[in-house]
Amino acid sequence: MNKILIFAAAITGLGAAAWGVNAFSGSNDTIAPAQAAALATKSFKIDKMTCAGCPITVKTAMKKVQGVSSVAVDYKTKTATVQFDPAVTNTIAIAAASENAGYPATPAETN
Repeated sequence: MNKILIFAAAITGLGAAAWGVNAFSGSNDTIAPAQAAALATKSFKIDKMTCAGCPITVKTAMKKVQGVSSVAVDYKTKTATVQFDPAVTNTIAIAAASENAGYPATPAETN
């Protein structure tokens, strides 16, 4: 019984210590303003989306491309809006990821 209590206390202490390190280390999952300025946003026309489940596949494929930070797919308009780091990837790689998943993508024209 004492071993269980000691083990539980040790786990609780480690969890609190880890929280303390993360809380005060300055690490943050949000994008810093300087990084956000370096990101590009591009819309893509997506072909062959025939059901409400298709956008999940497109989003998953595009998110796997290194440098992509966010993907929003709209089934109704058959488009995807992607935020990415142009120093790491480009629109060709993002479109290829969607096409390899079975949904050809082409960068939408900007006005």
